[in-house]
Amino acid sequence: MKAVILVGGAGTRMRPLTYVMPKCLLPLGGKPLLERTVQYLGSYGISEFVLCVAYLKKQVIDAFGDGSRLGVKIEYAESEVPLGTAGQLKTAEPLVKGRFLAMNGDIVTEMNIGALLRAHAQHGGIATLALKRFEVKIPYGNITTDGSQLVVKFEEKPTLSYMANAGIYVLEDRVFSRIPAGKRYSIEREVFPGLISSGEKIGTYFEDAYWADVGSLPDFERVDGEILSGQTPLERADEYD
Repeated sequence: MKAVILVGGAGTRMRPLTYVMPKCLLPLGGKPLLERTVQYLGSYGISEFVLCVAYLKKQVIDAFGDGSRLGVKIEYAESEVPLGTAGQLKTAEPLVKGRFLAMNGDIVTEMNIGALLRAHAQHGGIATLALKRFEVKIPYGNITTDGSQLVVKFEEKPTLSYMANAGIYVLEDRVFSRIPAGKRYSIEREVFPGLISSGEKIGTYFEDAYWADVGSLPDFERVDGEILSGQTPLERADEYD
């Protein structure tokens, strides 16, 4: 099975750092973010990768080459400009046959990829989404009214729990037929809602594992500090391999 990693975005939330370097090459805990991702997936036996590149793509290609330095095989799906999550994924179509794993390039996690793959096989749908649970404390009383404007429920500062998209998917290659070529397109806003409305079966996988989005500068700096101080299960790297 191949893993497709989406690393073509311009990283606007990481500026000014990403004016001169793509987000995936920035060192997180002493190691380039993309290298962490490749090694993480490699620990589950995934040895073939497709990197969807666009913005400052030559830097990514020069840094990772054919993947032999990391003991894997890397191919590149290139576009001249960022095309959004689905548009970028579409560029990998000629390089992918059958079932594959797709992952956003700006997350770090300890989720069990083997368990995610097994969940997909069990669901038998076109896609399985990994989920992350979040809890948000509402700062005010939550009031529910009926049709006559009478209060039927009063909750003082409740905690809202919800399941969010973790940015890791197992997909069947027929998903490519739902994505237009050469067009900016979103897997979150367009592909998945379209699949659901057309009756396609989409499964989910949840695991209470470490997960962080490092796509913005504040989050990147926070997680970087947590790794360096040993506050996460992610391994610190004092030097690049």
